[in-house]
Amino acid sequence: MKPLRTYIMLKNFALSLTQPFIAFLSALSGVNGEALAIISSAGTVLPSIVQFLLGFMRAKGKQLVVLGSAIVGGLWIILSLIPFGSVVFVVFYVLLEAGLGISLFGWYLIMDKVSTSSRGRVLAQYSFYSTLGGLIATLITGFFVGDDKALIRPFFMTTGLLMVTDSYIAYKFDVDYERPPLKGLRVSRELRDFLVVTFAFNVIWSSAWPIFPLAQVYVFNMNFENIAIIDTISGVSTLLMQNWVGRLVDKNRKMVMFTGRLALATFPLAYALSSSVYEIYLANVIAGFTNSVNSTAYLSYLYDSSKDTRKSIGLYNVITALGDLTGSSIGGITAEIVTNTFGLVRGIREMMLAIALLRVIASLFYLKLHEPIKA
Repeated sequence: MKPLRTYIMLKNFALSLTQPFIAFLSALSGVNGEALAIISSAGTVLPSIVQFLLGFMRAKGKQLVVLGSAIVGGLWIILSLIPFGSVVFVVFYVLLEAGLGISLFGWYLIMDKVSTSSRGRVLAQYSFYSTLGGLIATLITGFFVGDDKALIRPFFMTTGLLMVTDSYIAYKFDVDYERPPLKGLRVSRELRDFLVVTFAFNVIWSSAWPIFPLAQVYVFNMNFENIAIIDTISGVSTLLMQNWVGRLVDKNRKMVMFTGRLALATFPLAYALSSSVYEIYLANVIAGFTNSVNSTAYLSYLYDSSKDTRKSIGLYNVITALGDLTGSSIGGITAEIVTNTFGLVRGIREMMLAIALLRVIASLFYLKLHEPIKA
């Protein structure tokens, strides 16, 4: 299993050098409205749609990881040469996220194979390796770039070269998993209810995504160092909580799913009420819990809700994609209207406050879910 650990650590290190800065870089370059919504949601929407489509094809997990990682590496190299904030930049970044969807789908299939004995514990372990890999990467970029966004270009190139290398490491995997193509979309009651609740929550969750970078640029006047510190606090917190949360998932999964979503209200609330970036730093300690739950509990529920892993992953991904795209678009368009009416600072703060309240309400629906019989 060592190649698996090496792969996920190097992948997260490579992506952590650059990916946390994309939305901030776009806002700093003058991108807003629907274009910023696309950038902000591309990391979930495109991989999710790609994974849904892959569910109808016959392919091995290892092949998908190798191919997807190579595509992502090549596109990061191309992005290092394109003007920031341009339409071409947005298009290539969207394609890059689609490539990530290919590698992620293969990885999820492999994780299904290796986590059958104890879902929460095993998934938490690999999430731990992933977080460990990217822990210092964002700090390196943030402190090197500082206030000069042009200095991030060499890091784009580095990310691309590391992802190409990671593609070769994936070729050395000693475990693989293949499932036949999907032939129908009928699902269990548990999975159906979970998908409905997920869609509703994701619409609300993602509506804040295009507003966060606007708040970072125009309300708190952040630079790349601030973004790096926020991401690192989140990473350290995740590292400390990952295994503990994995054990909680195995003991009381539904309650962990609910509290994981409830805690997501912390972030828009912090941006709505904070007077300085230091309060934002403090709020991101909670990210350790929310990140750990997100990488274990919901995937574990998916695996146990369906006899067909591809079907459950595919449907989950397309539902989250639709929810994320809808919510992010609503957030981006609404932000333009509200900030033009009330001004940037007041408009951003009031929208964040409203979204925090909606997240609290939407999280309650997770308490209504039933545990799958398989669990």
